[in-house]
Amino acid sequence: MDIREAVKDKANYADIVTYFQNLNILDLDQMALLIDTIDEMSEEIFEHYRALQLIFRKEAADIIEQRKQEGSFAFLTEAQQKKLFGILEKGCGLRTINREKYEEYLAELK
Repeated sequence: MDIREAVKDKANYADIVTYFQNLNILDLDQMALLIDTIDEMSEEIFEHYRALQLIFRKEAADIIEQRKQEGSFAFLTEAQQKKLFGILEKGCGLRTINREKYEEYLAELK
């Protein structure tokens, strides 16, 4: 499924949610696609919009938990850290995640 095209038609929203739910653990490319999808999606279909936000929040929290356990973001390459910064920054900008909660980690990734 081409998510970027599918999001243009509200009739596809349920399929988009199912797609992301079936991925289980998202890599950074999939997280970037997810936050871009949230950005493009109409909030009018709230249950689907909210479901994608919850998936994103869980994935972001899982990465932060790994960061806490490891003591740094060294488990990611420098390129991955930059990508994660952009993903989290966009998530904060869309109010999908709380900037105050992630501020410390954004500063570390910057």
